[in-house]
Amino acid sequence: MKVDSGAKGWFGEVFHQNYEYILNYLYYLSGDAALAEDLVQDVFLQLWEKRSDVKEETLRSFLFAIARNSFLKNKRRQKYDLKFRSDYLVKIENESPDYILEMKEFDARLQKAIAGLPEKSRVIFLMHRLDEMTYSEIAENLGVSIKAIEKQMSKALKVLRKELGNNI
Repeated sequence: MKVDSGAKGWFGEVFHQNYEYILNYLYYLSGDAALAEDLVQDVFLQLWEKRSDVKEETLRSFLFAIARNSFLKNKRRQKYDLKFRSDYLVKIENESPDYILEMKEFDARLQKAIAGLPEKSRVIFLMHRLDEMTYSEIAENLGVSIKAIEKQMSKALKVLRKELGNNI
């Protein structure tokens, strides 16, 4: 069933249901929150322009495909210094200075290790760990099999364990 081209209400609903997922996905790809914000707007603009061609069954996969293509197009123009959010650093303000320093050093190692993951593994790892998505949800969103998700998670965890020890 194709989406009605005059369905502004439909678009608003799709936007609210998918905005955060697509934003996070772009953030995981780029490591840059501001860029992710810019690209997510582009994704929904492209959805609006192609709304008459979109099938509801494949809508979310379509959005993720647009997001990935937008990211890759942008990536060809520049390189990224990946920095992922570390919410736990905000929560340690009342700890000892030694502990805070140790956590900041670990965070720097973690950031570097995550940024060094192969792109597919990094995205899947962050979708699972930060967005708390199940393997089946990730597989559906990215249009791949659950086995592919399991393989990429295994690969990511292996690399992170090698870089960080068993601290993950």
